[in-house]
Amino acid sequence: MQYNKFYTAMLLAVGIFAYNPAGILASTASHSSETIFPQQGSMHGIVQSFISGYVKDSFGKAIENATVSIVGTNLQTSTDIDGFYKLEIGQKQQVSVEVTVVGYITERALLKESERYKDFQLKIDDRVIEAISVKGQTENQRRVHEIKRSGFNVSVIDMNQYANQTANVNQILRTAPGVTFREDGGLGSNFVFRINGLAAKIYIDGVPMDDFGSAMSLNNIPVNLVDRIEIYKGVVPAFLGSDALGGAVNIITKKRNRHFLDFSYSYGSFNTHQSSLVGMYTNPKNNLSVRANAFYNYSDNNYKMYTEKEYGVVFEKVVNNKFVPIDEVRRFKDRYYSAMGQVEVGLRDKSWADQFFVGLTYSANNKENQLGATINTVYGGNWRESTYIMPTISYKKQNFIVDRLFADIYANYGYDVSHVRDTARYNYEWGGAPIPNTTGQAENDPIHDRYNTNSVLGRMNFNYDFDESRNHSLNLNYNVNTNSRQSYDIILNNNTSGLPSNMVRNIVGLAWQNQWLDKRLVNNIAVKYYGLDTYKQEDQRIFGDYNEVLDGSIISQSRYFGYQGYSLASRYRIFKDGGVKFSAERAYNMPTMNALYGDGQNYLANWDIKPERSDNVNGGFYYNTFFNDDHFINFDISGFYRLAQDYINVRIVADDERDKYQYYNIPGVKLYGGDIELRYGYKDIFTASLNGSYDNAIDNQKFTDDTNQEVSLTYGYQIPNRPWTYGNLDLSFAQNDWFSKGSRTQISWNTQYTKWFYLSDSHLGSLASKNYIPTQLVHSLIVSYSWNRNRYNISGEVRNLSDERAYDNFRLQKPGRAFYMKFRISLL
Repeated sequence: MQYNKFYTAMLLAVGIFAYNPAGILASTASHSSETIFPQQGSMHGIVQSFISGYVKDSFGKAIENATVSIVGTNLQTSTDIDGFYKLEIGQKQQVSVEVTVVGYITERALLKESERYKDFQLKIDDRVIEAISVKGQTENQRRVHEIKRSGFNVSVIDMNQYANQTANVNQILRTAPGVTFREDGGLGSNFVFRINGLAAKIYIDGVPMDDFGSAMSLNNIPVNLVDRIEIYKGVVPAFLGSDALGGAVNIITKKRNRHFLDFSYSYGSFNTHQSSLVGMYTNPKNNLSVRANAFYNYSDNNYKMYTEKEYGVVFEKVVNNKFVPIDEVRRFKDRYYSAMGQVEVGLRDKSWADQFFVGLTYSANNKENQLGATINTVYGGNWRESTYIMPTISYKKQNFIVDRLFADIYANYGYDVSHVRDTARYNYEWGGAPIPNTTGQAENDPIHDRYNTNSVLGRMNFNYDFDESRNHSLNLNYNVNTNSRQSYDIILNNNTSGLPSNMVRNIVGLAWQNQWLDKRLVNNIAVKYYGLDTYKQEDQRIFGDYNEVLDGSIISQSRYFGYQGYSLASRYRIFKDGGVKFSAERAYNMPTMNALYGDGQNYLANWDIKPERSDNVNGGFYYNTFFNDDHFINFDISGFYRLAQDYINVRIVADDERDKYQYYNIPGVKLYGGDIELRYGYKDIFTASLNGSYDNAIDNQKFTDDTNQEVSLTYGYQIPNRPWTYGNLDLSFAQNDWFSKGSRTQISWNTQYTKWFYLSDSHLGSLASKNYIPTQLVHSLIVSYSWNRNRYNISGEVRNLSDERAYDNFRLQKPGRAFYMKFRISLL
């Protein structure tokens, strides 16, 4: 396998770190909050000693930027994003350690000479209503605080609590209220992602995921690479430069000011292997930093699928030259693997830059294509492989040119080479063998197409605070994204060799955020301009037997779309623990490259597809409170109403006797619904979360066209083939120090519910003849154990515990019951 070297290199890197952590994960002595790891060794013949541990609140959440000091000395440090601290205390001695942070009661503990580790759990200081220390905040603190005080309808998922699970980002994300994530199958399969029924954009550290190549996808990014996920519903902040309608997801990867290394490996059903590596090293003398991320995924995806006549799912195989139904089949040509490596080198905390990094990302994947858009087509030799390389440059600076002006500038160039091949000469049946040729039909023509795609992304984000309290801020964002694809038919290269397809997207946003009434009222008012320029060349030539041109020519086509949008997002804090949120917008969603030009495999091109427009209104109420220092309750309810024009949807189209997907526009759609979430926590021992979502989409185009008054047969009825009622239940129990000091045992239960829905219009034809996706209740169980203060971790997971028949798209069954084991090591 071509990725064995990459995989071996990851294991070797971990081995080096594990063998000599003191040598690699070391830095010079310092008592400042910037450097948490002093160098081990001796000074003037005295062996240096250290104390370390974690600072968390009563519910186990890390407290960042807490001051840890030795009473009676000037020795101190600060906790990082994980709540971790490490402090040099000179020679071994009894010391008194004090932990202070705004909003919490100060804690003090006496450590004996033999005690080198001490964890603290701080209680909230009820006397401090909303005290925030702005100065000295880390970038992560600043961003989290901005999110919480903004007027946007946003929720934040702390991914560190899922670090020991074998899940990918999509499996965590789909448990959030209002989120639907529909897959075609197992690991690496195609998916459709929506928030409250509308298309949502996905970002990685503010950069569109589309610019990371096909190997970077929500359903193969390991949880260990991610710090948190920001989910925006409705209005999206201008700094993301988004053309999203339903919202956006911003995935924030792990970044630390200290040295660290995190490695994980998991193995499970269907010969599934997943591993990840993330780490960082900073030279304290010159603040030169190196960041590295990598992952590897592999799965045979050879799970069983079952005939379900009630739902229109029937599998067949050939017996004595006849097709006969069979009860169960196993996927046999659905292997997937992907790999990604990213290295960034740069400087931090310089007079001319807070951060300046240059980076290089390489990714590759290979996916066998067992199915088309339905189970009716069985491929035996169809696959796609891609390689992608992307250099990047980023620059961040507070007080850029003038005081209180923050600059964030980023650019990348991507080059992707994809090959789509089908080497099977005959069609296949579900028994895994070619269909016997009893009619003398011709063999299938071999397919080999190559797609070269060049992309450039430039992003500039400037934020100016008019005062130190940030009561008024102005944000200007500009994003330009170009994509140019050339397709080559390797077998018949005279027909489509090198014909270009281009797309240029420009988005400019200007936003004003303001705070009134002692910061109880927060507003964000924004205007945006969306520009989309598309171009393609199409070969309409007809060739003779000797490749001579008989008729036709190569023609060029181009189109430009330009729109203006606007939005308002507000939050009003009614009382200390609760308030209301409201947002309204007119926004646009531009078609993707695959929607316009297809992907050469499962998606057909649709040059006539138009941008989607939606007028949205969102409202909600939230309430968060602590009581008795041990209990936490969060209640959140929201609703939405949206009128979409040229709603972009997906349909099945027959192409060359094979079913494929194609994006198309529905002239008018009305969407409405809401979601509700209730969370409860008891210390860091027990947490429970229950949410439910209702998401209805109605065909709102009354007449069939503009020239007559004929009422459409689908007017006023629900859009088929989409879930509209769904929910999640999560229960988690944990206990510290059960089997050894510094250990933690955790048991988690997750249930996902989806109500049944029709695959086609319910009001047309007999209901008894309608195919539908059944109600699904999928359970998962996770048990994890960590020891040596979270340095070593092992977990086991059972997904789809009851072996439920699970479907997302067009009767394409997902994996049944599956088992996984994961080992993780975290070196600090």
